[in-house]
Amino acid sequence: MKDFQAINKINGKAGAVGVNVLVLVAAVGFIGFNALFALNEWEQAVVVQFGDIKGDPVTQAGLHFKVPFIQQVQIYDKRLMRWDGPETTTITKDRKTILVNVTARWQIKDAKAFRQTVGSPERMTTILNGILQGAVRDEIARYDLYEVVRSSNRILEMDSEELITSLVDEDADVDAEDMDLTTLGGSTPALSVDRQGQFQAGRPVVLAGILEEGRARLGQTGTGVELEDILIKQLNYSSAIEANVYAQMNAELQKISAGFRSIGRQRAEQRLGEMERELATIQSQAIEASERIRGEAEAEAINIYADAYNRDPEFYQFLRTLQAYETTLSKNTALIIGTDSPLYELLKR
Repeated sequence: MKDFQAINKINGKAGAVGVNVLVLVAAVGFIGFNALFALNEWEQAVVVQFGDIKGDPVTQAGLHFKVPFIQQVQIYDKRLMRWDGPETTTITKDRKTILVNVTARWQIKDAKAFRQTVGSPERMTTILNGILQGAVRDEIARYDLYEVVRSSNRILEMDSEELITSLVDEDADVDAEDMDLTTLGGSTPALSVDRQGQFQAGRPVVLAGILEEGRARLGQTGTGVELEDILIKQLNYSSAIEANVYAQMNAELQKISAGFRSIGRQRAEQRLGEMERELATIQSQAIEASERIRGEAEAEAINIYADAYNRDPEFYQFLRTLQAYETTLSKNTALIIGTDSPLYELLKR
């Protein structure tokens, strides 16, 4: 009995030791788990302790250490992120009101500065709304409407042949020298260029100005964010000028369509003349061929008649006489024949 109690005491102590070991292992594992954090290739992080950032941002992918329970990790995206701003109403230099939709791409370059000044991508969207909308308004206000809409002077420099090629099939047989067509937007001025031939206005120039102004304003905020690029998604006219713009476009297109119809009529008359000349040539060749064949046939007939006459002159004379009477006399013809007539002699026999 004493031995059994001793064995139980030993087993109890062993069990307690095992439980303690398991608890220790679990505690070490829990602490180790909270002391590690992992980053993907497209992520970066800042380590925060009691609200303060410790060290430089972590940008390398893999496992990293932190002080467990005391330090927290704030993870941000390293990739380009898209900003789609609300529709912006702005006025051009020539006092035209337009509606502009702009999109941009931005990236967190300094996660530490971003954490200190912004904190979240959602708040960054609000900041970009104010910065980029202001840059859009200020930059567009420096240019006339046509300088914001157009990208080059190509439409003004297109000759009739290029215009036709752009509107119809490239293989269309159209002679540009016979055309009197206007070009779309031909009444607007050309975009200005410098001595090197670089455009000083136009949509690419406007976008470059908006991007430069946006980067300058964003740099002053110290958010650690860099603006990658910007693009005008859509540009609409206000209702005040939309009707005038569409009316001008309609007039231009009507003039072009009138030019096409004029060219069509001219080409139709040209084709008709060619067809008539070709028909006259064919008829002339056919008449010539028929006359040649008729002459050959008559010559052959004369040869046949001559051959027949030479074989029996009297019979040939008789046959020709009957043929002559058959040709000259009809059913209602009364013929008076004298006794000295060759026909009388012929009938008498």
